[in-house]
Amino acid sequence: MSLESRIARLEAESDIRRLKARYLNACDNKDIERMRACFTEDAIIDFPPLGEFDVDGLVEIFTQMAAMTSIIDSHHGNNPEITITGEQATAVWNLGFSTFNPEDNSFRLLAGFYHDRYEKRNGEWLISYTRSAPRKIFDGQLSDAGAIAHLVRNA
Repeated sequence: MSLESRIARLEAESDIRRLKARYLNACDNKDIERMRACFTEDAIIDFPPLGEFDVDGLVEIFTQMAAMTSIIDSHHGNNPEITITGEQATAVWNLGFSTFNPEDNSFRLLAGFYHDRYEKRNGEWLISYTRSAPRKIFDGQLSDAGAIAHLVRNA
């Protein structure tokens, strides 16, 4: 592999890491337009148990579940395994997610994986497919006595 191709691969991996960070931060900041801009126009989003939908469907669900609420989310994508193949790429990300609803003091902790596909279009890497694969989900409640949580999903 030539030095130029090795540098191009490293640049692509770096661009994809920044793209994923931009997406996760947009979700946490409830920035719908910035979130939407991370996807190709024909992207497929598969988030069990919510379902499979296009970018408009993601925006609709996100608006209802998070953007128009007082819920506080925190997404962490770690340990990416990125494979570059020309103008396309795949990646598996370890997802750590927590959400807190200050209205009822409820919370959710989730550990899982993102399985993504990316395409470089007009010089920019975008997400063309993403699937969330939850492994563990805990739902809980905060009170003056502490926190109580129960396992919802153990995959």
